[in-house]
Amino acid sequence: MVKLLVVLCVLGASLFANYLLYQSNQNLGDRVLSLGNQIEQFQKQDMQLQQELESLKAQKEEIDMFRSKLEKPAPAHVSDASKSITAVAVRPILISDGFFQEARYEGTTMNITVDIREGSGLVLVNTITPTGVDFQTSAKTAVAVAQKYTGFEFSGRDIIFSISAKTDQELQAVDGPSAGMAMAVLLVLEIGNRQIPDDVLLTGTIQKDGSIGAVGGIFEKAEAAAKYGAKTFIVPDGLAITYVQECQESREGPFLYRSCKSEAKPLSPIMEERYGMRVVEATDLDSVLEYFGRD
Repeated sequence: MVKLLVVLCVLGASLFANYLLYQSNQNLGDRVLSLGNQIEQFQKQDMQLQQELESLKAQKEEIDMFRSKLEKPAPAHVSDASKSITAVAVRPILISDGFFQEARYEGTTMNITVDIREGSGLVLVNTITPTGVDFQTSAKTAVAVAQKYTGFEFSGRDIIFSISAKTDQELQAVDGPSAGMAMAVLLVLEIGNRQIPDDVLLTGTIQKDGSIGAVGGIFEKAEAAAKYGAKTFIVPDGLAITYVQECQESREGPFLYRSCKSEAKPLSPIMEERYGMRVVEATDLDSVLEYFGRD
């Protein structure tokens, strides 16, 4: 009887202990589930905070952009009177000896005027003779570079370049891209309402990054600029040179031997001595504008 009571007591104690362990595990499971829910809530809150932070960051960037535009001096004045600049190009001249024809090139100047009007963002070229694709492309590049350089918005305006020269034949030079930099300079000076000196002429293409590109016929263009009355002629970097042919003669008995070679020489000293005009080099729009003065 006593043994049975002991067994029953042990069994009861074991059952009670198991019950306590079950309750403890149940409570632990509930706590784990509760903690999991809390972690999930924290993760959702963290995602919401991240989204709000990104939104605030975007708003700050937008505010900073508008603030910089407000603080930046706006060259938004466009003068009522159209400005003009003189560019230098080359034109072909056909020479005939009766049977054959050959072309030689001589420099020529042309006048470029710009009109900025309310419109839809068109870039137009107005000439008596048709213009080539290179000139049209240069005009559009000049507008894009000038807009980036000045911060002036052209999208709601039409840009009209008008080209003129002394004769229609000289306008054949319009087919090339060598007036690109001149158009970019003209736009910048027009937007800033700055005067354009008559004694500063230039030649060179305009690149998308604002650099001045190489052109040909530098010597012929320099002579045309000098005869026009320029005191400063701007050319692309590395092109203020000309090739001078030097010949030597020697006699051996009845025979006369002549040998010639071309040698590169600086162009500016030659033009200064002949016409009183210096030839300078530039690398980009900013360095070109240095010769047109700063406000």
